[in-house]
Amino acid sequence: MSDQAPQPELTEVKLRYPRMHLSSHMRKSVAALSGNRCAFPDCDQPLMLDGEAFIGELASIESLNGAGPRSSKNSDPSKLVSPDNFLLLCPNHHRIIDRLPEQYTVEWLRKARESHLSKVRAAISEGAPQPEVELEPQIEISLQEALRIWQASKENASEEFWQKLFEQCPMVIAQLFPRSTFQIGSKCYVGGKSMDNAGGNLVDFVYASKTTNNVVLVEIKTPKTKLLGKRYRNNAYSLSEDLTGSIVQVLNYKDSLLKEYYSLSKDESPFSSFLPKCVVIAGTIELEMDTKTKLKSIELFRNEGSGVEIVSFDELFDKVQSILDITTNK
Repeated sequence: MSDQAPQPELTEVKLRYPRMHLSSHMRKSVAALSGNRCAFPDCDQPLMLDGEAFIGELASIESLNGAGPRSSKNSDPSKLVSPDNFLLLCPNHHRIIDRLPEQYTVEWLRKARESHLSKVRAAISEGAPQPEVELEPQIEISLQEALRIWQASKENASEEFWQKLFEQCPMVIAQLFPRSTFQIGSKCYVGGKSMDNAGGNLVDFVYASKTTNNVVLVEIKTPKTKLLGKRYRNNAYSLSEDLTGSIVQVLNYKDSLLKEYYSLSKDESPFSSFLPKCVVIAGTIELEMDTKTKLKSIELFRNEGSGVEIVSFDELFDKVQSILDITTNK
């Protein structure tokens, strides 16, 4: 007879309410109120770059889901989806406030929002020139088409399919980066061949900054790629084998590129390699992260993990949707 006490049944806390989607009208309203500039104190970063990309991000003051920063079980979800609960930020300050919710509290963010909006209103009343809210940048039609294809193809598990889509519409991935970037190419050689000319490393995509030419290495999987693996004890999940493999793979590409940069760039290659950024695009957050434990597990790794940015397909195309909502007339 075993002396061990019976183990409690493992349970998971389901998210309080389903993920909410913001209307294009509300996105435009928040951008208009903010003057298309970052609302973080003393930042005032213009969020429309070169007429090609809108890099602003809508940050919720009170989180829209129970696992997010600044969430409250006493909040009425229906009241959280309004312009008053959002402020427009640059990507860097959005990341900062969500990583430090104890410092950037609901009260702090509300004061920051009101201070920024007051400055915008004052500038308008004084006749100072302001960024035009209804700008219609020359967004390629293929960007809208890429969004349509995503909406119709979420179950497609072919990497080749998504590789081709991103080749045809490089602006989709470019929206991830706070600085204006362009696609150098796909399936790019980044070194790694042995003495018998075998085993070369081919990264899915290479992007480069328009100002510094520094590169970003992008590895893609599919929307069906699992992000999490098995449950570890009672309060965490491990990463899936596919995601772990992709992270190691893109880090290997980075290592090869840094080691062989001078030989690769000897013919005046149009890129630089100053500790290049690495990105993996994989999985679908909305479908897989159905519990608070799962959401916490992936967010902990993304915030404190390998130095590789992990972006899901639905997050990527939500970004595209947001940009189109704000920058096009409907």
